[in-house]
Amino acid sequence: MFRALILLAAALAVPYVVTHAPSLDGFWQTGQKSSTDSAVVDGGLKPRPYDVALSPQGPGAILYPNSSPLEGLPSTSLHEVFRFDVSKEWVYRRWARKSTALAELGLYGIRVPLVTGTRLHDLAGSLTYYFSESGRVERISFYGRTGDTTQLVMLVAQRYGLQQQSTVVVGEQLWQIRRGEQVFSELRSRPAPVLWANSPHDSFTVELELQHPHATTPLPQRTLLVVSPAPEQPPAVAPNAGEGASGEAAAEKTPEEAWKTYSPRSRVPKGQVENLDRRGRFW
Repeated sequence: MFRALILLAAALAVPYVVTHAPSLDGFWQTGQKSSTDSAVVDGGLKPRPYDVALSPQGPGAILYPNSSPLEGLPSTSLHEVFRFDVSKEWVYRRWARKSTALAELGLYGIRVPLVTGTRLHDLAGSLTYYFSESGRVERISFYGRTGDTTQLVMLVAQRYGLQQQSTVVVGEQLWQIRRGEQVFSELRSRPAPVLWANSPHDSFTVELELQHPHATTPLPQRTLLVVSPAPEQPPAVAPNAGEGASGEAAAEKTPEEAWKTYSPRSRVPKGQVENLDRRGRFW
């Protein structure tokens, strides 16, 4: 009897579910429509969460979306960056964030963050282009880090003619363009104070000041802090010590006699003299 009731309930319920089940196609279309409508706000396009994550954050990012990353478009070669045939517009288009408030007499500077890649010889740091009034790049400055300086050294040596120079700083590599005592371009690299095996890209600190080949103004001279040794002090002479035999006698005095000579007992209070006479009892 119980089994017959179960079969009767199943016979009534299954046809009802099949005929009154919701339409999955309609539900999918409704979900797509609501997702599309949520991107439109007040007649304008509003980026979805994943769009905002991909675009750089900043003032007006919703009204003026920009797909360029803050570190600039990826570069496959250092030749694309360290060149003098670029314009301000080229820099503006390539980087989403630029700093232009740079103090440099007669030159207009544009500073941008630079990350050329994830390879060991790639660079990461601050890159600055200095433009003249005519719009030509006069100088390129870079301060940052790298894991291998070989590619950068080959670039500045082969393309711009920098030559290796001797340096007084241990571990430092120095490449320059010199005309007599004047320096017109310079590359300095030195190992980091602490080297980590799990952070090889920070192994070297790089400082590059690269001027146009036709530059006539040298770079400011670097000043090194040199600590001179302290002058030798003349040997101390005991007060009231005479010359000749008297001086030799003063040198042969015991420490106690020398102390009495330096500080006559007549100038010391009587109580303090007694304490001095009894000092051997306590220490």
